[in-house]
Amino acid sequence: MKHFFYRILCAAAFFILIPIVFTLLIQGGKDASLEQLQLISSTEAPGEGFDEEILPGILANEITMETEPEAMKAQAVIARTNCARLIALGESLPEGLSKAEMVRLWGQESFSEYFSQLEQSIEETKGIVMAYDGECIQADFHRSSAGYTRDAKEVYGTEDYPYLKSVDSRMDLPCGDFLKVMFYTPKEFVEKGAEFFREETRAAASDQSAAELLSGISVTKRDGAGYVTEILMDGAARSGEEVRLSFGWNSSAFSLKEVDGKIRVTTKGLGHGLGLSLYGANCLAKEGHGWQEILEYFYAGIEFLSL
Repeated sequence: MKHFFYRILCAAAFFILIPIVFTLLIQGGKDASLEQLQLISSTEAPGEGFDEEILPGILANEITMETEPEAMKAQAVIARTNCARLIALGESLPEGLSKAEMVRLWGQESFSEYFSQLEQSIEETKGIVMAYDGECIQADFHRSSAGYTRDAKEVYGTEDYPYLKSVDSRMDLPCGDFLKVMFYTPKEFVEKGAEFFREETRAAASDQSAAELLSGISVTKRDGAGYVTEILMDGAARSGEEVRLSFGWNSSAFSLKEVDGKIRVTTKGLGHGLGLSLYGANCLAKEGHGWQEILEYFYAGIEFLSL
């Protein structure tokens, strides 16, 4: 009798396992293709992959709700692409806003409308990422350029980002953040950038004129888009990004000049200048360009793949 029940159990288990094994074989083929595209790393289980529900919070942290629908869709693809790439690299994902933070930012009355707009942009581009040679790109973006976006080769000195080319973005010129002018006394300038000056220069800052201080500062290299890539400060070479971040300037497309006894700093654009310009993307959307056209304009030689 025991053998009889044992044979029944074995037969039942066999018929139950057939569909499960068949399903796993099919799913295995799908996961292999994703792994080949490096959208899921070889050490990451598919269940631990990308969840699109995090995208509204990330989008809300990256754009304003005045953004045109097609530009918003373009940013949704950017956010998804960067998340997929970071997951494959095993790195942390971009920060997003919580729903409570969105309510505080937009107000309770606007929350539902704005959140629906974000969800619609994500849904209408669902699963789409940008790739170059089968790999998700590093989809850099910034608020507005200095008139042209930057070539990554000039910034990083490497061919690793062939899709980040310089493009004409003079539609950024009307942006409210395009031009910013600041004035510093010599003492204020040295105190603000103390890490770039020697001790004796810091000690003598109060007695120096703007012209004297600027005589020890010179821009030695700019890239093709006008951003400072190297500046000599008090005898030491620094990168433009290093200096602008330390001073809190809008961009490294800056110039310095003595005006009425003070140091005048003028910056163009807002952000690092690489990849898509958010302001420029919005301008293209207003002109009737779709999200694919916008992305293909700012990222060279890309293809669109589906997760």
